[in-house]
Amino acid sequence: LSHTAEEGSVGEAAWRLAAMAWPAGWGRNDGTSYVPRAAASERARVVEVLGAAQAASAQPEPPSSAAAEARCSAAAAELSVAEKCALLVSVGEECVNESEVAPLLEKKGSSFRLYDGFEPSGRMHIAQGVFKAENVNKCTAAGGTFVFWVADWFALMNDKMGGDLGKIREVGAYLVEVWKAAGMRMERVEFRWASDEITASADKYWPQVLDIARRFTLARIKKCCQIMGRLENSLSAAQILYPLMQCADVFFLRADVCQLGVDQRKVNMLARDYCDAAGIKFKPIILSHHMLYGLKAGQAKMSKSDPDSAIFMEDSAADVDRKIRDAYCPRTKDAQVAAKHDAAGMVAAPASAKATWEDLLNPCLDYVKHVVFAAPGATFEAGGRAFASADEVGRAFLADHLSEADLKTGLAAAVNRLLEPVRRHFADDQNAAALLARVRSYKSSSQQQQQQQVATRHAEDEVRAALARALGPSPLDPAKPLGLVLAPPPAPNPPLGDVLSTALRLGLAARKTGQALLLQADWSALALDAFQGDGKAAAASARLFAAAALRLARALSPEPLVLATLRQSELILERPSAYWIDVINAGRARSLADVLTAVGRDDAEQRAGPVVAALLAVADVKATAAAIVVDDGPARLAGVPVETLPPVSTRLQPPPDDAVPDDDDNRDFFLLDGLDATKRKIKRAFCEPGNVAFNPPLALAAFLFRHRLVAALTVKRKPENGGDLVYDDPDAIRRDFEALRLHPGDLKPAIVDALNATLLKTLVDALATAPEAKQALAALKAYAKKASKAAKKKK
Repeated sequence: LSHTAEEGSVGEAAWRLAAMAWPAGWGRNDGTSYVPRAAASERARVVEVLGAAQAASAQPEPPSSAAAEARCSAAAAELSVAEKCALLVSVGEECVNESEVAPLLEKKGSSFRLYDGFEPSGRMHIAQGVFKAENVNKCTAAGGTFVFWVADWFALMNDKMGGDLGKIREVGAYLVEVWKAAGMRMERVEFRWASDEITASADKYWPQVLDIARRFTLARIKKCCQIMGRLENSLSAAQILYPLMQCADVFFLRADVCQLGVDQRKVNMLARDYCDAAGIKFKPIILSHHMLYGLKAGQAKMSKSDPDSAIFMEDSAADVDRKIRDAYCPRTKDAQVAAKHDAAGMVAAPASAKATWEDLLNPCLDYVKHVVFAAPGATFEAGGRAFASADEVGRAFLADHLSEADLKTGLAAAVNRLLEPVRRHFADDQNAAALLARVRSYKSSSQQQQQQQVATRHAEDEVRAALARALGPSPLDPAKPLGLVLAPPPAPNPPLGDVLSTALRLGLAARKTGQALLLQADWSALALDAFQGDGKAAAASARLFAAAALRLARALSPEPLVLATLRQSELILERPSAYWIDVINAGRARSLADVLTAVGRDDAEQRAGPVVAALLAVADVKATAAAIVVDDGPARLAGVPVETLPPVSTRLQPPPDDAVPDDDDNRDFFLLDGLDATKRKIKRAFCEPGNVAFNPPLALAAFLFRHRLVAALTVKRKPENGGDLVYDDPDAIRRDFEALRLHPGDLKPAIVDALNATLLKTLVDALATAPEAKQALAALKAYAKKASKAAKKKK
């Protein structure tokens, strides 16, 4: 702002606002002061408006009452748009983009929404208490509604409180109690608990998380993990969920302004970039506040794990005196300390040619500026003098006109005055005192607690009951052992080999346990970017695939099978809270590196979606109470017995080369081919005379015999070529072909007839009788048309 203070600009308005709070003027980096025009009258006006807002909170009605909110709205209406902009921008150390603030206020007036999320992870430090309370009061005085996202599930992902969600929720309740005692005006403040809100709207929230996962690379998401203070090479798989969910929170809460700390900048920028990727017109404004320095040398921000690095909101007066007395308080700049701050990546004030007190990175002066002078009109007394601005204090200290001892004595006294109402609240209110005692007793650092899995509080019988509700009328008995098969991600026209592989897995699962379920992983498909996020087309493909796989499983099995299919989303929505806790626990228990190994890929272009889909696969196993899983993918991470089968290939050409492009329709059989395509595809299939090493027609013949779809294969030949041949053994076909006694031109028509009479006829019949088959085919046709147009446009 110090470089944009042109007359009439938002920057100039911010300088005027600063002068209202600090009547002696705001100190620039070059040592000069900005003296506002008409400062006295404007100062009086804003003080009057802020006073009206304060008065609204002091009325007998509850803070959330309509009357209090109406008075606050009326008070905010007294400010011009420029003054509201100044009030908002004064909260932040950085604003992206400042030019968007005025248009937002002009468009929405007093209906704009700001949000900050806080993770209930322990006691509240003074920046989160006093500094945040004053920032919220400024935002609501400007007409905004401030939404606090109580991120209990996020704390769970970050292994806080040993992963005990009950303790995490109690810590969240404690933080809300502190803010009330610290003077936060609550009439335009909302507290929303993540676990409650997400569970109530799971069908909206989670698909957006998955959509974000499919659009961004894992490398980009890992960069955002700085918000958790974790190094990239030490991440658990659950911690990849954290930035994805935090990005989704912005849109779920309908936030116009992200008012978080500068340490959250990367994930907030992810939200703006997601708007570009998803075609969202209005991007959230990022208003990032300063991160208060830790009290020790080189601490760019406070650490809750180091009690002496910060003042906490319920610290005793003696604690405050001791911590400030021992605090780092330099009068000259230390290069090593500056390097630590730079390495932390926090946004700092622009460098100036002339050294200023802010260049010292002095936590005591930082407290003076951002805690003591957080409230408009504040003063600071130290060394027998009264200071009207943080700049006055800083310049006096830099010039050695204020001693370190006097600065610290004055700061301790000022901080204790701010904390006294909070202390009294937790001393006098029995419920608050008991809550604080419990929070203090919680430990989150022991290895045993970190490894503890959160109890979902859902017994196995509840899991089975939820499965029964999701299945509806079904041949499956959820009370009995169940074999699970996960369908592959849906595709516009999947290879026939995928369908046959799935059918054989279903048969194996049913024979092992007596019954088998084919799970259509529709939400995982979104994370894996199936159909470029077109959920309707993906669901249509999955329905057709499932119908074909179940029909073929029965056709290929020598005995009757008990089978059913279910959409993953239906299973999830029966018990969304428990399901997503299972997802989080799956990630907490496994490193990101281990999950990437199971996924089978880790490169620069790897998307975050496959990691999320792998965790969903583990949760799918738990949500079905599966006794075994027949799968060769990430579901094997679930810890239940796993069976595997080699995949079936129906590929008709050798691996792609320059002569045969991999997008050639004749390279394979596909789910939607129909009987008319068989002759054309077999005619063009690779079938080199004498070659039995790679020979698709021979492989198809062997498959038909092996699964008893044919008892004999008749090869029709003219009498002059030896007449017809009848084979009842695939090995005999192979021997004659290898010995050149059977020509490709004679074999191929026989394979066409056999396929169309057995395997492919079963497939076509299954598709014709599939539920909503016509609608599904229409959806796939519409997607193909849209994809074709997009491809042409791209070219």
